[in-house]
Amino acid sequence: MFDRGLASEPFAPGAGMTRYFFDFTAQGQSLYDYEGDEFLNPKGACQYAEVIALDLKHRLSGEWDGWSVEVRDAKGRKFLSLPVAMAELMVA
Repeated sequence: MFDRGLASEPFAPGAGMTRYFFDFTAQGQSLYDYEGDEFLNPKGACQYAEVIALDLKHRLSGEWDGWSVEVRDAKGRKFLSLPVAMAELMVA
């Protein structure tokens, strides 16, 4: 369902990979991802965030309404802020 950007690229661990962080945010609250995950490009990281948001929407009975999944790189640049409630519309 998501592409880490590896399909057409030869794999060499760490080569050209960027670490992205997937934080959960709501009004006045944040749960930070301190480990992150590596992708070749922001597109792969944003697709992964869509899957995370969709999973939260369906598994946790509305507990995550009002929350968003934010994708940032190590420099703090934000690539996406996806409300969990909108996940189905974005992924479909």
